[in-house]
Amino acid sequence: MIKRGTKSGSATRVLIADDYPFFRRGLATFIEEQPGLSVVGEAGTEEELRRLCEELRPEVILLDLELNGTDGLALIRGLRERFPHIRLIALITPDDEDAVAPCIENGVDGCIMKNADPPLILSAVRAVSAGEHWLQREMTGHLFRELRRARQSERDRAQAMLSDRETEVLKLLAEGLHNAEIAERLYISQRTVKVHVTNIFGKLGLHDRVQATRYAIRSGLVNL
Repeated sequence: MIKRGTKSGSATRVLIADDYPFFRRGLATFIEEQPGLSVVGEAGTEEELRRLCEELRPEVILLDLELNGTDGLALIRGLRERFPHIRLIALITPDDEDAVAPCIENGVDGCIMKNADPPLILSAVRAVSAGEHWLQREMTGHLFRELRRARQSERDRAQAMLSDRETEVLKLLAEGLHNAEIAERLYISQRTVKVHVTNIFGKLGLHDRVQATRYAIRSGLVNL
């Protein structure tokens, strides 16, 4: 654990969390040379990271997703809950691109490869400190593929779990139709519609029509 001084009150306070001291200190030295940025500390473990967050109140954290063997996604969620004001940038190894989408889903503000050139990391820090979200260009194609896979998986799950009639009812729910309108459209009774809706919610783990609509759109069953 290393605490550093600050340049001035106006400098963006950066904390680097990585379990490789050489990488940490090299990156810290580079960032310290940049105007408007100050590395206030370095952490090599989750415990050190949490302690420094409490003591130093950084504005941006460069976070190794595999920090000392910890569960990176759980750590992101914990930091986001405890320190919602801190902007998080995940440092991801080149062979772990599958982590990009989960990192975004769990609350990071930016993602970058650990082997990125320092100026690129600097761009990420400046962007997220300004309130933007940042994703390394090389990651975008992989992210789109992951989103498409997730959508297809949701669609396959729905089609496997729901009957053809239940799928029809789910689509009409997502289009905003009420039970009476669905019954009229499908030539069935409202009571039967209610049974189908109950079955849909139970099979897919949904609780209301809003969730059902989101599920249908996310899975590609409907296009609104």
